[in-house]
Amino acid sequence: MNKRMFIAWDITIADKSAITLWREQHLSLPFKVIPQQNFHITLAFLGVINKKQQNDVAKIISENHDNIKQRLSNFLQGSCTNKNALKLTLSQLGHFNKAQVLHLMPTTSPDWLSYLEKVITEICQQSDILLENRAYKPHLSLYRKAKTPLALPEPLLLNTQLPNGFCYQLNIKSFSLYYSYSNTSGVTYLPIHTWKLNY
Repeated sequence: MNKRMFIAWDITIADKSAITLWREQHLSLPFKVIPQQNFHITLAFLGVINKKQQNDVAKIISENHDNIKQRLSNFLQGSCTNKNALKLTLSQLGHFNKAQVLHLMPTTSPDWLSYLEKVITEICQQSDILLENRAYKPHLSLYRKAKTPLALPEPLLLNTQLPNGFCYQLNIKSFSLYYSYSNTSGVTYLPIHTWKLNY
């Protein structure tokens, strides 16, 4: 059976809760709320793939898991931050006009994130999965059906800096292959295979 799938960084429960609380208190907007259990940062959207492609991409990532962990750990050398997890700071608000998605994003994409995105793209190509050819823009979606930014508070219309000094640092400890499916309660993202990054 073919499934709609993607590979993404996993967001910890603590981080999901903190972002949800901030959204409720400071960014309550008349758009479709994305539930916190669906928070993630996509590395690659695979689209609808068959069982063989799913198995192939999971197998190749697993075979390269140790090397990926080692390469990522190299980016932490000399860092003053906690070495138990990779860090990604969300400090700006973004809006995808065509997709009608309001999201959080980093000001710049760190080297370790660019590295893994490139590795995952190459692995997908080895698995005969055709990805869209577009620039990678890491983001964490907050709202769907955000048809116009005119509903945003005035400070956000002036610039993309978030209000109330919001600058949230995610603790990245794993990434997963997800299955996306729809049910009566909406869209659900189910992790099929998870690769942990313990340092």
